[in-house]
Amino acid sequence: MVANKPSMTRPTVYQFNHGDFVVTNILEGFLLRDDLHPVTGTNASAAEVEAVAEANRIPFPNFEHQFVPTLVDTGEKLIAFDPGFGDKSPQPNAGHYNARLADAGYDREDVDIVVITHCHPDHIANLTHGDGLTFPNAEIVFGEAEFDYWKKGENIPAHRPPTLEMFRKICEPLGEQARFVKPGDEIVSGVTAVEAFGHSAGHMAYHVQSGSNELMIMSDTVAHFAVSIAHPEWKFGMDDDPDTAIVSRQRVLAQVADGKMAAIGFHMPFPSVGYIDRHDGSYVWVPHSYQYNL
Repeated sequence: MVANKPSMTRPTVYQFNHGDFVVTNILEGFLLRDDLHPVTGTNASAAEVEAVAEANRIPFPNFEHQFVPTLVDTGEKLIAFDPGFGDKSPQPNAGHYNARLADAGYDREDVDIVVITHCHPDHIANLTHGDGLTFPNAEIVFGEAEFDYWKKGENIPAHRPPTLEMFRKICEPLGEQARFVKPGDEIVSGVTAVEAFGHSAGHMAYHVQSGSNELMIMSDTVAHFAVSIAHPEWKFGMDDDPDTAIVSRQRVLAQVADGKMAAIGFHMPFPSVGYIDRHDGSYVWVPHSYQYNL
């Protein structure tokens, strides 16, 4: 008989080779929610969302909303995409990026470039730590359209004033030394910005290629592995411009599926890497298995 209940540990770091690059996904944390509907389908009925949940053997309406930042190590530069909440996490189950970075074999001082796909709290909060920069040696990269939108502070969605406040406190002071990119610009050779506007005004995805190996870091283009991929036309309650987000989601999903490339999503189930396949006139998420270990 087991004397003590186990602590229910779970994996928090996953690394794999991508051509000559090494990619690391970190489970920065998670949030337990009870609103799979309407948050993943504000223009769908509860019954429609529940049917998708049932087909994927997941509960309804409860779900786990994970936060999974990615690092890309090119051998010359270590690039951190969207390093999470850090010490500003609003809940105890998140904010673990900096501790788990060490589990991945890196220190905060090792990061050469931090890329912010968009300026929502779970992506920007960890740019600072205490009274200083979290990554003291890193160049910070923002999408130009995204940074300009939040700097202007106009037409902010009703649910985003706290986001604007955080942007002004954390991101705006970094503007003078940051680098700004547009869709099609390279961060380094092989890492290219992809327009995915809608979730936020200037939201970006990033295409990562090493040799013949292609990967799309989708960030928040897709909100939920089952609902948002099967029904990219359904609106996500946290999209700032839902109509534009639908157009971007459909385009990025088609690009990933038709290119037969791997994909990573910030809110996909950890370890958050897989493929997008066309299925019954739409798409399905196919999690990776052992192919990166061979």
